[in-house]
Amino acid sequence: MLNALSKNERLHLILNYPPLGLVRATAKIFSASGMAVETGCILLPGQAEVEVTFSYRHEGRNRVHRIPARVTRSEPGETLLEFDTEGQAAVHSLLEWPASTTARSSNCGRTTPATA
Repeated sequence: MLNALSKNERLHLILNYPPLGLVRATAKIFSASGMAVETGCILLPGQAEVEVTFSYRHEGRNRVHRIPARVTRSEPGETLLEFDTEGQAAVHSLLEWPASTTARSSNCGRTTPATA
């Protein structure tokens, strides 16, 4: 299952990669096992361990998530991340947002974080 965020619903996040520091990113697509994020011109090494931090408002409350992830692919403008078991559980709960906050997306021939 893939969920793409609509253009009006951008999820900004921070990737903490200790050798580089904090990297601003924007989530593009969530799957149960990972996510694709826009990273601008920042390239992270394959297999790098990062912590993904983001917050959002849900049911009138601010929620903050810190999820460990591994870089599976990085190219200018996009980085694919894969979550460990703990991260997958956290994202699974996020994928249950009401349909009005997420939209289905086709793969469009791209490698998803789950298969990268």
